[in-house]
Amino acid sequence: MKTERAYIALFVVFFLGIIYFFHPRQTNSANLTVAKNTLQSSRMSFYGRVKSPTTAGSSHVWIYTATAGEATSVSTAGLKPGDSVVIGGTNSYTIASIVDADEFTITTTLASGDADDTDVIYYKAKPQHVITFKTASAIDGGFFQVLIPAASSNFNDTIPDTSGFDFASGVTATATNVPGEYVFDTPVATVAGGTGCTSPANYHCFEFHYTGTGSVGTDITLKIGETGGSNTMVAPAPSTSRVANTADAYSFIIKNFTNASNPNSATPTDNVTGKVAVIEPVRVSATVDPSITFKIEGTSAGSHCSLTTDVATTATAVPFGTLALNTFKSGAQQLTVSTNAVSGYAVTAIENNAMSNLAVSPTYIADTTCDAGTPCTHTSSGAWATPTGNSGMGYTVAVVSGTTPTIAPTAPAYQHFPNSAGAESPFQIMSNTSTSDTHVVDVCYKIAVGATQAAGNYENQVTYTATASF
Repeated sequence: MKTERAYIALFVVFFLGIIYFFHPRQTNSANLTVAKNTLQSSRMSFYGRVKSPTTAGSSHVWIYTATAGEATSVSTAGLKPGDSVVIGGTNSYTIASIVDADEFTITTTLASGDADDTDVIYYKAKPQHVITFKTASAIDGGFFQVLIPAASSNFNDTIPDTSGFDFASGVTATATNVPGEYVFDTPVATVAGGTGCTSPANYHCFEFHYTGTGSVGTDITLKIGETGGSNTMVAPAPSTSRVANTADAYSFIIKNFTNASNPNSATPTDNVTGKVAVIEPVRVSATVDPSITFKIEGTSAGSHCSLTTDVATTATAVPFGTLALNTFKSGAQQLTVSTNAVSGYAVTAIENNAMSNLAVSPTYIADTTCDAGTPCTHTSSGAWATPTGNSGMGYTVAVVSGTTPTIAPTAPAYQHFPNSAGAESPFQIMSNTSTSDTHVVDVCYKIAVGATQAAGNYENQVTYTATASF
């Protein structure tokens, strides 16, 4: 009896084994972990319409604030100055400013045919996708497939779609090698519905084939598109069901297949589904008032303009004091300019007259004409190294600090100030062609008189004017 029972038990075990062999238990795919699709920018594209009173030849554009078909962008909240937008379907324009929720201006004027009521307006956001995850299985010589959502139609015409990313006629992809485990071949990008990219429907497919043993828990980085926007998919415009001020979310899928698997029909060894969201950018605005600051300061006697000055000055006076005959005497003032003017600034100078003694009858210390061999005027400079026989008053300029401004005359060359009494125009001594932060120069005054100079007290006034170009 015991022997018969043993035979029966063996038969049952054998029979169950046969059943298991022909009907094996289903193996569920493992999930890839820490899966992310980090967009270079989560900014959505813009798909709007031109609205009257927009006219050809104008730089002012109005948009519709109601959706119509695929035109789902109903506010300029999705645009910013500097954006390149297609208006009318072909021509591109650069946005100059956002006026309000339904108006913006462009840097040029609208061409004929681009200002008709309901003409399209596109802005194409093209973010790079950076796919990262950890592997779940060691698959020798397999491949990863990344699926990015696509619209059900017109998903490869470079025009923003409202239900997925537009393939934009071609996309590049790259992968980071993991030596010995994952060494990637050139990735394959396939538009939705293309060869090997029909299931599931409405996804663009990217295959990253590799050689290597594979491993568990390895960090993988796959990139789709380029950071500059070339060979990169166009991000969706607002969906037709979008709730205002909320992001549109899209599912992306990552799969890991064994070598030679058909991704349309084979079951992946590992897979995961994630979400990515796009939304309009936040436009942060501020107004900066135009400004310029100009300051004149005195200096101590010392090293200025390639010479050692003799007298201390103040912001309002250059007191040469008593002059010795045929001997130079000098002093310096410091000029400082700061401005946010985009076209820069200019500082000019002019004197009211030559230094004058008006006590009894007009007597003057002439403006210098520099050394005899290198004469100077109020608009041209020259060397002035010899006081004897070359009396007069003049000046030179030297940069102290800041991004180098343009100056004239440049030390150690000299010239004299233009004379308003002689109907001469102010001379530009300092300038720059862009915004400037604390440009500082020394203006050095120098004087010499000969034996025939009449005794007395002499003075004049020099006026500096700083002008910004906004």
